[in-house]
Amino acid sequence: MSVRMFRAKIKEDKVETAEKAAKELFAAIEEAGPEGVRYSWCKLADGQTFVLVVDLEDDEKNPLLTMPAFQETMNGLKNEWIAEPLSAELMTSVGSYRLFY
Repeated sequence: MSVRMFRAKIKEDKVETAEKAAKELFAAIEEAGPEGVRYSWCKLADGQTFVLVVDLEDDEKNPLLTMPAFQETMNGLKNEWIAEPLSAELMTSVGSYRLFY
């Protein structure tokens, strides 16, 4: 199991675009129902910083990578929306209630 946290500060004029894309992405994920992954986007109180958390059962297999909606959203995030470099951190769960199993 692998848990990673990504932090992305979005350009102020792109926040609405990013939120809309995230909603469309999660609708596509719900429809596809990929196994072995838990995924979340949260917006921080500053209104521009998003925290993305992904929990993979198998580090070698991320089913989101094959989804066109995921690829499109990540392309927009990395190439158009971010105001600062994306940061990524590997996390180890030491306890969880229904979030990381």
